[in-house]
Amino acid sequence: MPIDEVIAILDKNEEVTESYVLIREIKLLLNVNYDHFHPSIKIKIFKSSATKPPYHFEVSHYVKNPTQASAYQTSRAYEDTEELAIKKAISTTTFYIKTAIAEGHEPSEDWLIPNDDF
Repeated sequence: MPIDEVIAILDKNEEVTESYVLIREIKLLLNVNYDHFHPSIKIKIFKSSATKPPYHFEVSHYVKNPTQASAYQTSRAYEDTEELAIKKAISTTTFYIKTAIAEGHEPSEDWLIPNDDF
């Protein structure tokens, strides 16, 4: 059944307030422009009619580099298209890694904080 049909069924169901349908899960190795450091993360992409933009993402790990007080979690984890959601999930993860590397910090897997809700 196509994703949009599933969403339409859920939207018509009086017992459902809001829904997000998983449309894709991706596992990838990131290129952060540092030899021999290619962190692995996963991304989930959901589609919903409950909010606009309709494409939401979750990442398996947040980044907390040595210059951050806490792990970064974007407050805007949604986009107008699936492609933009995927790109944003990647860029919001790599940005803080690349920034710390550019500031002279040695990258570490410890910078990747698991998302307990993933």
